[in-house]
Amino acid sequence: MSAVVLTLAGCGTTGASTASWHGAASSAASPAASSDGGGQARPISDSTAQAATGKPSASASASPSTSASAAASAPASSDGIMRQTGGPGVALTFDDGPSADTPRLLAMLREHNIKATFCVVGVAVQEFPQYLKEIVKDGHTLCNHTWKHDEKLGKKSADTIRADLQRTNDEILKVVPGAQIKYFRHPAGNFTPTAVKVASELGMVSLGWTVDPSDWNVKKWSGAQMTQHIITTVRNNTKPGAVILSHDGGGDRSATLAAYKTLLPELKQQYSLVALPV
Repeated sequence: MSAVVLTLAGCGTTGASTASWHGAASSAASPAASSDGGGQARPISDSTAQAATGKPSASASASPSTSASAAASAPASSDGIMRQTGGPGVALTFDDGPSADTPRLLAMLREHNIKATFCVVGVAVQEFPQYLKEIVKDGHTLCNHTWKHDEKLGKKSADTIRADLQRTNDEILKVVPGAQIKYFRHPAGNFTPTAVKVASELGMVSLGWTVDPSDWNVKKWSGAQMTQHIITTVRNNTKPGAVILSHDGGGDRSATLAAYKTLLPELKQQYSLVALPV
């Protein structure tokens, strides 16, 4: 059995966790997946992904020696972005939460004894602190997804980026003191060299993905059609070492939850599902 890592990242809007962060954004924004003519997500190589530079490190709260150790073990590419697990494991990542849908997802993961990675948004943490506590209590990995899902953050000054990421980390640590925050995912995958460098300086590895079922694109698919699209895309594109992108926040995630009700037992049977290391 191959190992699989699950990561969940969070996206949301200021003061409105039920609103969509992504709108009609193109799937081309993904740093590690694109779509074919039929809307099916497919992996693309690191060389065609959005470029960024910098050296990954560990959490913002870690000591220098801990950061160096974590950075050395992170399977980041030459641009400083980690897009695969570095082994046979597959990671599920969920973005844009926490939200009102997060408890249902956590219950499903708990039922199958699966650990994942959650990329959380600062304003969503502020709105749903109790669900962040559940994420940590269940042993899932945390990832910083910026304060309010600013897709253009990476183009701003280093000081502005640093303030945004630090504010998000501070909010997480206010809710769950001592939590480890080892990863950073830029909204829409719009990594820049400056964003990757700042994240590294704060002790976080920049996290991309290899499989994008586009569950964020609610203007293109919805309901049963979206559910089937997610299932088909994950089935067809997941391989050992994959990092799968999905969402537990940023809008109505009922289709995502329905898809993973089918996918979780399937993935568990084919792979070893693990959270990204901290």
